[in-house]
Amino acid sequence: MATPKHRTPIPKAPFWLSAGSLVPFVVITSAMWALPAAYTPPLLFWLTSYAAVTLSFAGGLLWGLSMLHPEMTEQDQSVFMAWSVVPAVVGWISLLMPAKTGLLLLTATFVIQYAADRQLAQRFRVPSWHLRLRAGLTATAVLCLVLALIHLART
Repeated sequence: MATPKHRTPIPKAPFWLSAGSLVPFVVITSAMWALPAAYTPPLLFWLTSYAAVTLSFAGGLLWGLSMLHPEMTEQDQSVFMAWSVVPAVVGWISLLMPAKTGLLLLTATFVIQYAADRQLAQRFRVPSWHLRLRAGLTATAVLCLVLALIHLART
């Protein structure tokens, strides 16, 4: 039987701050399902706006790690920094699109951002808990956005 790998626990501050950042996703998505359809437009705007801001933050993390990582070449820094601005721009563009298209774009960008985080973690030393934390955050955000899409498809 294989022995489980030693996993460094996620420090309390990043864990609880990240968990708290998921509250708007869960509450707004739940409200979309629980409240009458008349509430859907403002709730949808709140959800997409929050998702866009959250994506911007996720991209900013790559910028900061790229800027400070001692093992990165200038070329690596350029690639990760260039990508790091994409989530903010895509998040903004998603707010200008029809609701369903914007939600699809946000969902896809969350998944692609996680792939970028995986690339960073595979190629460079980052805290061992970083990718586990990002995986949970991404999965929850994507689930909420997909549930919002399903709700819109039903109405």
